[in-house]
Amino acid sequence: MAPRFLTKFIECLHPKEDGNNMISATFHAITITLISMSLVDLTWFKISDATCVPYLTLGQFFWFGFTKDEGSYIDYHCLNSTIVNMMRTMILLCFMSIIFALLGFFLDIIGPKSLFYRMVRKYAVLGTCTVLWIMAILSMSYDVVLLLEDSLDKTTSDSDTGVNYGLGVYLVGAAGGVSCLGIIYTLILTFKSAAYRNDDDICLIDESNDSLDTYNSPSPPPPYVPPPPYSP
Repeated sequence: MAPRFLTKFIECLHPKEDGNNMISATFHAITITLISMSLVDLTWFKISDATCVPYLTLGQFFWFGFTKDEGSYIDYHCLNSTIVNMMRTMILLCFMSIIFALLGFFLDIIGPKSLFYRMVRKYAVLGTCTVLWIMAILSMSYDVVLLLEDSLDKTTSDSDTGVNYGLGVYLVGAAGGVSCLGIIYTLILTFKSAAYRNDDDICLIDESNDSLDTYNSPSPPPPYVPPPPYSP
């Protein structure tokens, strides 16, 4: 029982190219979960100013004319059209990240037989694209913070104002870290497993050849012994 379990565990760690990869699929699933959580009513930016909205979430910008207490974003002087468009662009980038992570999840679960899809999975193309989308989201979040700070400086004279990141931004950053771990596993451990399988195959072939040579090699003929000399 124990050797069989150990064999299954090693197969999970070192999957075949056309088999399912449950560990990589788990990394994709965690990435999807974290990004999806950031899209709900979680704070992305905390604004400490009495004249502006106290916080911003991506859920507030799903509709045209973000409303809070039956008001529009144009009622707040700290929010301009550039900030609103950037928030909506981040929503689009979050969905792109989810789509690419979901495609990678399905490739790892199904275990594609086509050479193209196997190469896509082997070189972690979808995971790399997911990380690039997340990097774009974090870069835009930094730009939004700068724009909010600049807008607050123009609309208020209070020196205690400021903008901080919320939980939603940290969840997206964590999703990028999880996706990077999945890429490292796919690129490093998968290549090593292929090398191990090749070494094992070579060893098995050598052992089988040695055993065949042992059993199939013809025995040498006995040495020639001349007959005794003839004596009448």
